[in-house]
Amino acid sequence: HEQFAADVAAWTFQETGVLRVDGSTHHHVNETTPRDRYTINDRVTYTLRVSKYNPTSAEWEPYSGIDDMQLEFTMLDPHIRTALQPTPGVPGDYSLTFRVPDRHGVFKFNVGYKRKGWSYLQSTTAVPVVPPRHDEYPHFLSPAWPYYAGAISTSAAFLAFCALWLAGDSAEPKKSKNTKSD
Repeated sequence: HEQFAADVAAWTFQETGVLRVDGSTHHHVNETTPRDRYTINDRVTYTLRVSKYNPTSAEWEPYSGIDDMQLEFTMLDPHIRTALQPTPGVPGDYSLTFRVPDRHGVFKFNVGYKRKGWSYLQSTTAVPVVPPRHDEYPHFLSPAWPYYAGAISTSAAFLAFCALWLAGDSAEPKKSKNTKSD
């Protein structure tokens, strides 16, 4: 009974079962610095660092023992809700790479971990998602080749018609002279 009372007292006074978020980062795939905004369909990596309080050393240590934490990428409703898995080889890091939805607006990276026996983890980061700028769209689309061919053939036919019309016979028909004698 003494051990149970000691465990409950340690948990009550937040000496055991205490987790905290040390930080979170998000960045475009193949980059390391976070962006102030993302474009629809970008590939984004989100990383969360978690620590657990060690009462014997009175220090925070990286903790990777959570196996059911989730990340929500939400606007009003979650557009993406998926598991946030521990990063292999990096204690305390949980990471996920996903594709930004095809919807623009202000989204939030939201992690809310609430389990019995542990302190709550809450991390929210807002980031705008914008449509591509006019110069970020591809210039030529392979499915549009029938339209390109139609425009090119119409232009070529028009130029051929103009060339034939301008190069045609420019001689005017001669008028016959009828002379009347009175």
